[in-house]
Amino acid sequence: MTSSEASEFRMIEDDDDVSNNVTWTESDNSRLREKQFLLSCERGDIGSVRKLLAGISTETFNINCLDPLGRNALLIAIENENIEMIELLLDHNIETGDAILYAIGEENVEAVEIIVEHLEKMDKFDSERQGVEITEHSAFTPDITPIVLAAHKDNYECIKLFLDKKGTVPHPHDVRCSCPECYVAREEDSLRLSRSRINAYRALTSPSLICLSARDPILYAFELSWELKRLSFIENEFRTDYEELSQKCQKFCVHMLDQVRGSKELEVVLNHTTNAWHDVTSANYGNPEKLARLKLAIQLSQKRFVAHPNCQQLLLDIWYEGVESVRCTNFIYKLIFYILGMLSFPLFSLVYLLAPHSSMGQFAKKPFIKFLSHSGSYIFFLILLIMASQRMNVIDNILRTDDVDRKETRGPPPTIIECAIFLWVLGLIWVEIKQLWECGLYNYCRNLWNILDFITNSLYLCTTALRVVAYVQVEQEALRANSVHIARHLPRRDWDAWDPTLLSECFFATANIFSSLKLVHIFTVSPHLGPLKISLGRMVIDIVKFFMVYALVLFAFACGLNQLLWYYASMRQNECNLYEQYKNEKSLSYKYEHLKESCDDKYKSCSSIYHTAETLFWALFGLVDLTHFRLKEDHFLSEWTGKTIFGSYCCCSIIVLLNMLIAMMSNSYQYISDQADIEWKFARSRLFLEYFDDTATLPPPFNIVPSPKSIYYCLHYLTKKLCNCTKLQQPSKQKSMRVESKNLAIRQRPRKQLPENCAKNRYSGAQFHSRNKKKTAMAERRLKNSALLLKEFPVPQMFKAGQRNMSISSIQSNGRLKPSFMPSSSKLSWSNLKVKASRLSKSKSIDTTHLDVTRLHALSKKSPLQKQAHTSFDTSSLNDDTDELL
Repeated sequence: MTSSEASEFRMIEDDDDVSNNVTWTESDNSRLREKQFLLSCERGDIGSVRKLLAGISTETFNINCLDPLGRNALLIAIENENIEMIELLLDHNIETGDAILYAIGEENVEAVEIIVEHLEKMDKFDSERQGVEITEHSAFTPDITPIVLAAHKDNYECIKLFLDKKGTVPHPHDVRCSCPECYVAREEDSLRLSRSRINAYRALTSPSLICLSARDPILYAFELSWELKRLSFIENEFRTDYEELSQKCQKFCVHMLDQVRGSKELEVVLNHTTNAWHDVTSANYGNPEKLARLKLAIQLSQKRFVAHPNCQQLLLDIWYEGVESVRCTNFIYKLIFYILGMLSFPLFSLVYLLAPHSSMGQFAKKPFIKFLSHSGSYIFFLILLIMASQRMNVIDNILRTDDVDRKETRGPPPTIIECAIFLWVLGLIWVEIKQLWECGLYNYCRNLWNILDFITNSLYLCTTALRVVAYVQVEQEALRANSVHIARHLPRRDWDAWDPTLLSECFFATANIFSSLKLVHIFTVSPHLGPLKISLGRMVIDIVKFFMVYALVLFAFACGLNQLLWYYASMRQNECNLYEQYKNEKSLSYKYEHLKESCDDKYKSCSSIYHTAETLFWALFGLVDLTHFRLKEDHFLSEWTGKTIFGSYCCCSIIVLLNMLIAMMSNSYQYISDQADIEWKFARSRLFLEYFDDTATLPPPFNIVPSPKSIYYCLHYLTKKLCNCTKLQQPSKQKSMRVESKNLAIRQRPRKQLPENCAKNRYSGAQFHSRNKKKTAMAERRLKNSALLLKEFPVPQMFKAGQRNMSISSIQSNGRLKPSFMPSSSKLSWSNLKVKASRLSKSKSIDTTHLDVTRLHALSKKSPLQKQAHTSFDTSSLNDDTDELL
C-alpha cells in the first residue's frame, strides 16, 4: 500500500467515526429528552412539558415513548389525575390507545370526558369500540369496552356518558348457541369465549347500568338472575362466578324494594296488572288483583325479594283480611278460632254454593277462611281414612243384613265410608286439574308437593279401579254353576297372590301413608314448625342422592357375592327339593333326613342377584349375620372370601355411606337453620298465594258440585269463544308500573353519603367517587368548565324581540299578570330579567325564589355532589316560572 492510499484510508475511517459519533449523540439526546419528558409528566411540571413539546418539530423526540413500566405520558397523567397535563398531551395528538380504559379504572370521570371529546374531534369514536385500541401488550382483553369496564366499576357517571353516546353492552349468546360466530370463537379459544361471556354478564349486572338502561329494572334483574343461575349448572367451571352475579341481581332487587315508601306504591310494584295510579289510590280500590310480580319472584326463586319485610307486610294484610283481630289475639283465642273455622267448612261451603254474593259467601272467600276450610276438609278426609283402615264400619254394619265378615270377602261392595272417601278423592283430583290448567305442566311439576299429590291420587284411582275389577270378576264367577260356591266366600288364605282385592289393599295402604304425610304441608304457616318442614324436604333430597350412590355400591357387592356363592345356594335348593319329595315316604325318609337343614332360608341368601341384594340391604340394619355365608363343604377359601366381601360391604355402607348421609342431612339442616327466616317466609308466601286467587274457594268434596257462579263462567267463556270476542287492550296498561320502576331507579342512583342514622334505611347504590381532596377539586373544576354555566339559557318565546311582553302595570290584584305590548327594539337578557324580577317582587310581593335563574346563581355555592345533581335540569320549568312571574 502506498502512502497516498494509506492516507486516503485513514480519511475514510475518520469520516465514519465522525458520523457514528453524531448518530450516537443524537440517539442519546433523544432518550435523554424522553426521560426528561416522562419525569416532568410524573412530577406534574406542565411548564417543562410544554417547553419540550414546543420543540418537538425540530428535535428527534417521540411523544409516545414509554417508561420502564410500559406507561406513556398520557397514562401517567391519568394516574396522577392531572387534568391540565391530559389536555396538553391530547392537544399534541398523543396516541390514546386504551387510555380511556385506564381513566375509567382510576374512576377519573373528567379525564374520561376529555378523552372522549378528543376522540370525537379526531373522528375515532364509534358506538361499538368507543375509541379503544387494544394491542397485545394491553392490560385489557379485546372484549372489554369502556362501557363494559364502567359497568364493572359500577361508575354511574361513566355509564351515563357512554349510554348518551349510543354505547351498549351486547347480551352474550346462549351457551349452547351454534351460530358461525360462536362456533369459530369456540374453536379458536374456548377459554376466551367463556371469560368474555362472564365479563359481559358482570357488566349487565351492574346496578347503575340496570337503572339507566332497563325499562323495568326489577323484571330485568329477575330474568338475569334466573339466567345466571341456569348458567351456573351448565358451566360448572365458573359456577362460583355465576352464582355471585346471580346473588348480586337478587340484592339489587331487594335494594330497589327498599326504595318503596308506602303500601300503594308497593302494590303497583308487585302487581303489574294495575292499569293506572288512580286505580290504586282511589277509595274503592281493593286488594291487588294478581300480585303477578310477586308470583314471578316465587317462580324464579327470588327468596330475598319475597322475604323482604315490605312484601311480607302486604301479604299478611291480605291474608288476614276480614279477620284482622285474630292476628293480635293470644294463643288460646287463636286456637278456638281455628277449630271453629275448620268445623264450619260445610256451612261456609253450602252458603257459598247457594248465595256466593252474600255477606257470609264473601266472608268465605277471604284467604284465611279458605285456608281453614280446606284444612278442616282435609283433616276430615284423614279421619275417614283412619276409620276405613281400622274397619270402623258402624253405619255400614247397621244397614247390612248379612253376617259375612268383610275381610274374608272377595270383591266386597263399597261401604258408606269408602264412598265418602271416593267423593273426597274426586274433589282432590279436581283441585289438581285446575291447578295444572292454571300454572302449566312445567310449573306444576316444579313443586314436589304436586308430584306427591299426583302419586297419591293415582294410587286412590288404582285402588278404585281394582275394587271395581274384583267386584265384576266375583259377580261373573257367581253366574257360573261350577264356581258359585267359591265366588265371594273363598277364604282369604286360598286367594291368589295377584287377586285384585289384595292389590287394591296394597295401593290403598300406600296412599294412606302419603295422605297422612301431606298434613305436614299445613305446618308451613307456623313459624316454629315451618323451618322443620323445610329441613325435612331438603333431607328427603339428600336421602335420594344417598341412595343413588348406595344403589351402585349395593349392586357391585351383590354381583360379587352372587358370582361366588350361587353354586352352593343352588346345591342347597336341590337338596331341599329332594327332601320335600321323599319326606312323606316312611321307607325313604330316613335316608334324606340329613337334607332337612338345606331347606333353611339362610341358604337362599345368594341364590340370585335379587336375593343377594335383599340380603345385603337388610344387613344395613343388622338383620343378617355371618351364618348366611357359611358352607357345608370344606371350601374354606371360598367361605373366607365371601365373609371378607360381606365385611367390606358393611364397612363401606355402614361406616362410610351412612355417616356421609348423616353429614349431608346435618349440612342441610344447618343451611336451613342459618337462613331459617328467609326460607320459611318464602315457603309461607308460596302457600299464601295459593289462597289469594278467586279460584278454589270451595274445599273437597263441595268443589265437584256445579255452582251458579261456575255455570255462569262456563257460559260466559263459551259465548266469548263463539262470538270471537276478545278483551280490549287497554292503552294505559303497565303505565303505572313503568312510572314506579323509573322512580325506584332514580332513588337507586348513587348519592352523597348520608349520616349513619339516615343512610341505613336507604341504598347507597354503587360506589361513588372517593371523598378525598383531589376528587373534590376535580369535581369543582368540572362544574366551572361545564357547558351549563357557559351556554346561554333558552329564552322563552315571549321574551324574544318583536314578541309581546308584559308590563308591570298589567299586574292584577290577585297576583295574576296580563300580557301587554313591549317595544320590539327592547332586548331582554337573563341578567335584565333577574333585575326586573327583583323589582316586581319588591312592588307586588311576587316570590322569585322559584325561578331557575336564581337556582343557577345558588348552584355555584353548592357542594360538587349537589352540583352534579343539577347538571341536567329541565328548561320547561324555567318557562313556567317566567310565565307565572309575568
